[in-house]
Amino acid sequence: MIDRSKAIFVSYASDDEQAAQRLSAGLSAAGFETWFDRNELRGGDAWDNRIRQQIRDCTLFVPIISANTEARSEGYFRLEWRLAVDRSLQMADDRAFLLPIVIDPTTQERARVPERFRERHWTYLPQGEASPEFIEHLRRVLAATPAPASGGLHGVTPTPPSRRRRAQPRLAAITLVAGALAAAAVLTALYRSAWLPRASSSGVTATASAGVPDRKSIAVLPFENLTGQAADAYLADGLQEEILNALARIRDLKVISRTSVAQFRGGDRNIHEISDRLGVGSVLEGSVRRDANTLRLTLQLIDARDDRHLLATNYDRELGHILGLQSEVAREVAEALAATLTKYERGELEHVGTNNGDAYRSYLQAVAVFMNAPGDDRGTIRSAELLEQAVRLDPEYADAWALLSRVHATAYVSTASRADAERAKTAFQRALAIAPDLIDARMARGLYTLYVVRDRNQALADLEPVARLRPNSPEAQHALALVLRRLGRMTEALPYFERAWDLDPLSHAWDLGPISTFMGLRRYPEAAGQTRLYIRRFPDDPAGYVGAARIASFTAQSPEPLRAVLRERGATFDASLRRSVEAEVATAEGRYRDAIELWQPPNDADPLYRLEVLGFLYRAAGDTAASETQFHILERELQSKAQQGLPPDLSQALALTQSMLGEHEAAIRTIESLHEQYPESLEPLFGPQCSFTRSVVLARAGRTGEAYAEVERLLHVPFAARNDLIDDYPDPVYLLLLKDDPHYDALIHHPPRL
Repeated sequence: MIDRSKAIFVSYASDDEQAAQRLSAGLSAAGFETWFDRNELRGGDAWDNRIRQQIRDCTLFVPIISANTEARSEGYFRLEWRLAVDRSLQMADDRAFLLPIVIDPTTQERARVPERFRERHWTYLPQGEASPEFIEHLRRVLAATPAPASGGLHGVTPTPPSRRRRAQPRLAAITLVAGALAAAAVLTALYRSAWLPRASSSGVTATASAGVPDRKSIAVLPFENLTGQAADAYLADGLQEEILNALARIRDLKVISRTSVAQFRGGDRNIHEISDRLGVGSVLEGSVRRDANTLRLTLQLIDARDDRHLLATNYDRELGHILGLQSEVAREVAEALAATLTKYERGELEHVGTNNGDAYRSYLQAVAVFMNAPGDDRGTIRSAELLEQAVRLDPEYADAWALLSRVHATAYVSTASRADAERAKTAFQRALAIAPDLIDARMARGLYTLYVVRDRNQALADLEPVARLRPNSPEAQHALALVLRRLGRMTEALPYFERAWDLDPLSHAWDLGPISTFMGLRRYPEAAGQTRLYIRRFPDDPAGYVGAARIASFTAQSPEPLRAVLRERGATFDASLRRSVEAEVATAEGRYRDAIELWQPPNDADPLYRLEVLGFLYRAAGDTAASETQFHILERELQSKAQQGLPPDLSQALALTQSMLGEHEAAIRTIESLHEQYPESLEPLFGPQCSFTRSVVLARAGRTGEAYAEVERLLHVPFAARNDLIDDYPDPVYLLLLKDDPHYDALIHHPPRL
């Protein structure tokens, strides 16, 4: 029976109508209500209004992505995409709504799609054929997704989607080789010890720590907008952000970032649960009510350990006189928590960026928009407009200029537009000219030099003092860690990576930094400790359990921990992830035909990656003809994309593909060109991976002396050994070709700790 309360909207370009019809028919046959317009481009106000209403009402929005959508810079489907993205911005990040479908080898990385689509899992359905696995996945999603309620916000799915789905091949890792080194029971215990919650071996304090949180660790929860007018929401969001930022400037406090507290917006709040989830001893709640030109901010500071109110007060202000309110609140909260303020911090809290109330309100609104939708095109444009309005009202408003620079730098990361780069530069230069010591202006310049001009030394000069003076800013800590790591100072970077995630524990923005660095340094016990922390913070995400099992399997050189995770957690995996882990086990045990069968049905891995995996598996199974067929298809697809320029990981894939087809000279040219573009001195993460691939290409071309010398050198180079263990899909199995080569044994199986 069709459930009309859970309708699926299928969006497509007119050239993909047949695929859209095929997908819609498959969904309808499975009992899903599908909204699919068979007369795209018909036009007319009534038709347009109906489409807009369906996008507002649907439970899932399914955009079909293909070479046809890539070829069209305009089209009604792009308006549908924008409407769906706009609606998704009102939802929690883990709410299932956008479900991109790709019907041909179009890759996620280079697709012309909204950034919001890239944040979601893509499913590969050739020509729109709805596979049984996809239908099963939809049933689970819809079972967990509440039907839309008219005029209200939507609920969230209880289980966040698994992360790090491979969007393209990343060729820098090792496939496990079969061979048990210990009894199965011992290895199962090893796996369990790798993921059961306990203190991190790196010394990181877990979010749900067994100890009593310090009262000076605080979460500033989203303020309630009691006015009832959506137009006033910016007052609540902007003031919360400003008060949080003011408190974050006090070194004697630990302040949790806004991303992690955002999920506690509205509803009944359990202070003890919030304290446990965020690892804090104090919680600040607030509400904002506006009556004409008067604003009332009500705050209560609660000691989460015993529910004692440390502060409860109202602040009444005229709208034109709310300047400096955040500093007043921060001082009172710090006093209530017995926090010590340095002379510098007192000066910062006394800082008032502008005396123009209208400029400050535009700034507050920009803060609310930008922080609630960072990186989203619409939010970035609107933030820039509001900040430009603020600096028109007060051209000496340095804080607004600094934030405007960050907005344009964020836009540049998405667009690579020189115009955005120039605007970012002009804005931070203006901020520094007005206030040379403004730390937010230094932060803006540091982010510009890191992300736009990639001047590591200048970025370090700016971001080191910023991280010291903004100890509660995860962005500042993470940015400094990135600079240090790019300079090759891996061990120095680690505490900053860990600090960033600790300040924003329920955000996925920072979790990859520490574990990837531990993996790059071959510090596997510490990496396992990070998986335990990940599981504690995201207990419903299978990525943590699979990552823990992979690390245990690698260190023990046995697939038993992977078998254990399938037995104990496999029922919670989606079909694609479960088949992937089963294929890993089969590969490790030498059952290559079984692994091929598990990889044959389409899954949500990138189609190019899937071709690569099958090519190596057929080769390992002794089926040279089938292997060459896969590699020929892969080579054709990669060469067609090379005309627009291949990203580095796909260039590595091309070099290996050429090598597997016996095109050794072409393979060497491809990898040498890539090696010159990404030297280890400038690219300490990707460079060593490229060097390893180069050694494989050289060895297969008969230049074994060069290859083996390179392998020996890479034993002592970070990020040259396996570091893919936390991905949903491990890197391809090409290293099976080297399993009997003793020159590679140490780097593949027992890389030394660095």
